[in-house]
Parts: sequence; structure tokens; C-alpha cells
Amino acid sequence: MTKTVRNISIASAVIILLIVGIIVVSNIDTDEKLPESSDNNEFYTVYSEEADNISSIEVTGGTDNITATNLGNSVWTINDFDAEEIDTSKAYGIAGTVSQLSSKNKIEENPSDLSVYGLDNPAMTVKITKKNGEIDTLYIGDKSPALGEYFVIKDGDSAVYTMYEFKVDTLRKPISYYREFNRFNINIDDIRVIKIMRQDEVIDLKILDKIDENTNNVWEMLSPYQSNANDDYIDNKILEPIADIALNTPVEDTDGGITDKSPVLMLTVKPYDNITGKYGDEYTETLNIGNTVNGKTYVKYKEDIYMVDTENIGFINESSFNIVSKMQALVDISKVKSVSLEYNGEKHSIDITKSGSSYSFKADGNNADAKLSQTMYQAIISLSVDGVYNGENIGATVFKITYDGNSQSDDTVIELKAVNDLSCVLVRNGKADFLVKKSKIDELITAFNSYINNYN
Repeated sequence: MTKTVRNISIASAVIILLIVGIIVVSNIDTDEKLPESSDNNEFYTVYSEEADNISSIEVTGGTDNITATNLGNSVWTINDFDAEEIDTSKAYGIAGTVSQLSSKNKIEENPSDLSVYGLDNPAMTVKITKKNGEIDTLYIGDKSPALGEYFVIKDGDSAVYTMYEFKVDTLRKPISYYREFNRFNINIDDIRVIKIMRQDEVIDLKILDKIDENTNNVWEMLSPYQSNANDDYIDNKILEPIADIALNTPVEDTDGGITDKSPVLMLTVKPYDNITGKYGDEYTETLNIGNTVNGKTYVKYKEDIYMVDTENIGFINESSFNIVSKMQALVDISKVKSVSLEYNGEKHSIDITKSGSSYSFKADGNNADAKLSQTMYQAIISLSVDGVYNGENIGATVFKITYDGNSQSDDTVIELKAVNDLSCVLVRNGKADFLVKKSKIDELITAFNSYINNYN
């Protein structure tokens, strides 16, 4: 076959297909009208009213019957729920959906048969009550197979339009959709007090009131021990999990195993506004902790029960010893004039003078190398505890550290007293709470002897 003959054959086949297509289309039985305008840049106004002028919007025919009520200041609620019980932004979405409703398709003016569009017995009705008492009603019918949008008409108007599917889906949302939101939004940087109350003990943690560049520990424990707290543990094991707590949808028909003996987490929050640079009013949030089932833990917040990931609340049952700072001899160098050490019948001192951001030192009254002295001071304050003192008999003092503070409140006395062949009890300002291995004390004494011998 020549090229010319082949081209003629292809053209003939195309013509035949076009004719068949025209015949088929002309015989399709459909009652659906085509849009009046196919200009995608032209939109028709179906309904227009400022949301602030609307007092309520009642939607019937969706998953649930919904009434959105305007509380003022762009805050809307759903049905009989208080504003704090629902996501007000979702509730406002109803007003945004219908208050300015436009369409790119005007289907028919003055339709003779609304049943063609499912508008004789509409699937959904939207009743809009304005603050001036006037009521407007929108009727939503069937979905157009050709356009993928829903037919809509305003009561009293003469034209049928189409409405985007996503807008209809918004109006169909169930009540549970509006109640599903995180009710527990706390900026963990604003938390000032953490209190864990259990049957065995109360753990009370507080962030320091004054923090500067020389502050080694920003958290302190008030109970069950009065001491520095473990900042790293609090940041990684308590605060970060708290940040991930999500209280979204209440769990119905259960008490979650929560009783008056259940653990309680209380957080005191002082919100900081980065824009104004000011703090807001301090407030407290309380969580009651219940049973754990399959990696989820029941939590009561206000009047409702929720389920959260256990890993986000697991610290509630941790030992208080995990939370205390293991460096109980820790005292900020900026708060100390001198530190003295007594052991094996000897007594030595390091005097500390601060000038701007730098420090100078004297060891037993002699000028000492600043770098070596700072390293030695760090070794002294880093003496870490290894366990909890449980009332063992206390023997003689093995090692004593006395911090002479810049103010009387910074004075600190650490005594390490023998309790057995392996451990000493650390007595801080007269209070015995923790144990220290004797091997650590021996290592500190060896290091200090090496340091002080340079200046004697």
C-alpha cells in the first residue's frame, strides 16, 4: 500500500468514528442540563453574608444535625458544647463554607422540575439565621455525575447552581469531628513547676527563679529530697514526652481505672509571649493517670477521659532518684568565694575571685593556675551519688567540702560519712539522702592532692 492510499484510509476511519460518536451522544438519555457558562473565570454568587452578621447556622441531613452558633469575636461553637469542648476553628469553618458561597456553574434558571436535581426533597438543608432576625435557607440536592459537584438552590431564588464537593463534605461532618482536637497544648518552655503525686511519694520540681550563664542546674527538687534536679533527665524523659501528649477525642463510658489513689501530674505554667516580651497569668494543668492497656494509658483531663501513648506519660511511675541530680556537691562557681576540703587530718582551700567573666584563684593562699583550678573545681562539684540512703548507721566523716558563698544563702556544707566498707552517706547542710561510693571519694582525694601539691 502506498503512503498516499494509507493516509486516505486513516482519514476515512477517523470520519467514520466521528459520525458514530455523534450518533451515540445524540441518543444518550439524560435529564441533566449543561452549565449556562463554561467560562472558568466567571463565578456566580449563590449566597453572600458577612459571618459576623450571622447568629447561627443549622445543618440537617448530614451525618449528625449540626447547629453552629456565633459566640462573637470570630469564635463559633457546635450544638450545646462549650467553646473549650470543641475545636472552634472547625466550627468557624461552617460559617466560612456557606457565608460566601459562589459557583462556577449556573445550571438552570427557573427550573420546572426540581426533582431532576434532587432538590424537590433535598438531602441537606442549611438554615442561616442572621442577627437581624432574617432567615435564609440553602437546599443541597444530588451530585452531578458530569460535574462532580452538588446541586444547590437558595430559597426564594430562581436559579440552580453547583456547590463544590469538599464544601458539602464539610457540612456533613459528624459531631465527633468537632470534638477531635488536642486540648492539651502547652509550650514546655513555659512550665515552671512539675509535681507528681503518688501513693508512695510526692515529687516536686521547680525551675530556678534566676538563671544566668553560670547556672549549672536550672531545675531543683523540693520533694522528696531538697536538692538539685537532673536537668537532662527532666528535659529528655519528662518535658519532651509531655510535649507529645495529645488529648484529642474523649473516650466514652469508662472511668479508665482512675480513682482517688491514682497518680496525678500537676504542671504550673507561666506563658511567655514572644511578641510582647511579657508573661501571662500563671495557671495549673492537672492530669489524673489511670490504667494502661496495649501501650495506651487512660488520662483524665478536666471532666473527660482520654487515651494517650504510654511512653508519653511513663515517667509518672519513675523513681525519684532518677530525677535528682547525681551531682549533689554542685554549687555554681559564680556564687562561691572559697571552697575548703578536709580529709585525712588535712585542710586545704581554694579562694575564688571573679572579675567580669573571668576568675582568678589562690590555692592555700598562693596564686594558682586558673585553668587547673577551674578543672579541679569542676571535679569537686561533679562528685556524683550512687543510691538512696535508707537509714544505715552513720560513722565518721571521711571527706568534707565547705562552700563559702557570696551570700549566706549560698553557703553549703557537704560531709561524706562512712556507712560501710564500700559507701559513704552524703550529708548536705545536715540532711542525709544519698550514698556515694568510697572509690569515688578516693579518686577525688588523689586528684586534689596532685593539684594542691603544686602550691605547697
